[in-house]
Amino acid sequence: MFNWRRNIVDAPPPATRIPAKPEDFYLEQGFKLKPLIVGLTFSTGITFDDRGNLFLSEAGYSYGPAYSAGGGRILRYHRGRIEEIASGFRPPLTGLTWSEGYFYVAEGGYPGRILKVSDDGRERIVLVDNLPTCGDHMTGDVILGENNQLYFGVGTATNSGVVGLDNLGWLLVRPECHDIPCRDLILREENYRTINIFTPYQANMVATGGYQPFGEAVTEQELIEGQLKCNGVIYAVKTNGEDLRRVADGFRNPFALGISPEAELYTIDQGYDLRGSRPVNNAPGALWRVDERGWYGWPDYAAGVPITDQFFAPPDGPPLDFLLAEHPEIPVEPTYVFPHGEIPMKFDFSPENYFGRKGEMYIAEYGGAAPHIFVNPLSEEINNNQIISNQRGFRIVRLDISTGEISDFYINKNPGRKGTGIERPIDVKFSPLGNQLYVLDYGYVASNQGGWMSFANSGMLWTIHPA
Repeated sequence: MFNWRRNIVDAPPPATRIPAKPEDFYLEQGFKLKPLIVGLTFSTGITFDDRGNLFLSEAGYSYGPAYSAGGGRILRYHRGRIEEIASGFRPPLTGLTWSEGYFYVAEGGYPGRILKVSDDGRERIVLVDNLPTCGDHMTGDVILGENNQLYFGVGTATNSGVVGLDNLGWLLVRPECHDIPCRDLILREENYRTINIFTPYQANMVATGGYQPFGEAVTEQELIEGQLKCNGVIYAVKTNGEDLRRVADGFRNPFALGISPEAELYTIDQGYDLRGSRPVNNAPGALWRVDERGWYGWPDYAAGVPITDQFFAPPDGPPLDFLLAEHPEIPVEPTYVFPHGEIPMKFDFSPENYFGRKGEMYIAEYGGAAPHIFVNPLSEEINNNQIISNQRGFRIVRLDISTGEISDFYINKNPGRKGTGIERPIDVKFSPLGNQLYVLDYGYVASNQGGWMSFANSGMLWTIHPA
């Protein structure tokens, strides 16, 4: 179980990863890796202003024992140094972008908000407030589209639609929290029995249904009304805060957003976990081209496949049942499906030919649970210049979205504190000229049966450029 009130855990200085040792990583031939900044804490995003200056965001928060590092921050990188531009944002600060003299910030602290922030951080205008970010997933990225439209995502409160004992980290503090649908839904009478955590000295059991607070059951054909402020959704809003609208829903955690060279909106939705009252096994992540008013399957589909499929059944139980009695239009096929455990994060499209592949998508894969932070053996072989390993994630991949062809661009061959190089990539952004790929490294993260542990001051900023 997570200990949510322990102090932040510091890691050994990330300078121990400088210089990155070639034997610890694979990088596509013809490119070089260079470290730029050491000592970041829970970093989440990269953006550039109109003059090409580079800015970073730090969340101010992390899952696990390293629960909070104070407020989120905006940092400026310049000539090997970082400068704090603004701080004190509600943690976690999950998204950051720039347009015409202002930062646009996604705050995940409950309730979630989207802010417009002056270039010196002093002026802060709330564009969107009261987003339901009370549970497992919060706000995601915020990006700028056409016609002064901002796009941003809000994740689900739960893993798979039902509040359970896996939500103790927030349930004891916010017992009223649950998922809120974006459209009217009709539910099946699917209820899940657990120990009543609010009567610890009695052997009481309670039943909880989908889209309900803990301990509240549902009945057959029960109607749950949709709301504008909901979960598992991508929104659009003008840069002046007007005309908030739902773009699409039925996501679990649409953490990453991007606009393709063809001006199409894409998101990466992170897959279910094997936990809670309704555990889902083997659930992949999915890259989706987002259609207006589309529904993408949560909580009853995973990457377009019904969750009732035997493939998703927990190891010690039968296949899952649907929560919904009726579904919106069945989701289309994803652009790409990421195997469970890779945990794809943010991405960018190559704007020029410096990397030889204009328009291709480069994706940061954070990686799943390393069994031990000091030892993570990697069996590998070289096969047609590709490294085949038994680990998931800890890499950057490039994807041709027109063909679905994917290949490894960078791989951390030795993740954990014994290795060097990029540890946990969380964001990748091309420079305005397209001749460099900046990589934001979240830093060291350990895990075991008790949960996750993030290490403060272990994050880094890297650049990859043609040799």
